[in-house]
Amino acid sequence: MNPTQKTYAIAVAFAIIAILIGCAKEPSVDMTAEENKSLLQRYFDEMNKGNESYLDEYFATDYIYHGPAGELNVEGFKAMHSMFLSAFPDAIASVEDIIAVGDKVATRWKISGTHRGELQGIAPTGKEVTITGIIITRVEGGKVVEEWEAFNQLSLMQQLGAIPLPQNTNQ
Repeated sequence: MNPTQKTYAIAVAFAIIAILIGCAKEPSVDMTAEENKSLLQRYFDEMNKGNESYLDEYFATDYIYHGPAGELNVEGFKAMHSMFLSAFPDAIASVEDIIAVGDKVATRWKISGTHRGELQGIAPTGKEVTITGIIITRVEGGKVVEEWEAFNQLSLMQQLGAIPLPQNTNQ
C-alpha cells in the first residue's frame, strides 16, 4: 500500500468508527405532534387541578421561558407560576386552540379567575378577570425545553383597576 492509500484507509477507518460511535448513542425520544399536543393539554389540566408538582416531570432541566417576565429558568418559571396561582387560586385554564408541527406546539389559551391574593404588589381586589394568550412550546424527548409566551397584560391590569380604562371621547 502506498502512502496515499494508507492515508485514505486511515480516514475511512476513522469515518466508520465515528459512525459506529454515533449509532451507539442512546436514541432520542422523538414524540409525534399528537403526543406533543397531549403533553401541553396535560399541563393545562394539571394547572386546573392546582397540581404544581407536575412541573417537575414536565420541564427539562435546561428549560428556558421567554415572556413578559423576561427569560426564566425552571425555578424562575415555577416561582412565577406559584405566584399566579396564589393570586388567582380559583384559576381555570382552557385551551382554545392547539397546533403542533414537529417539535413545536402553539397553544392559544384563556384563564379566568378571581383576584384573591397579591399580584406583583397589587392587593387582592376580589375582581374576576379573564386573560388570553398564546404560547409556543418546543418539546424534546418528552420534556418542554423552551417556551415563548405573549398575553394581554394591559387588559389584566385594567380588569384589576391598576390601569384605568381609556375614556370614550365619542359621546
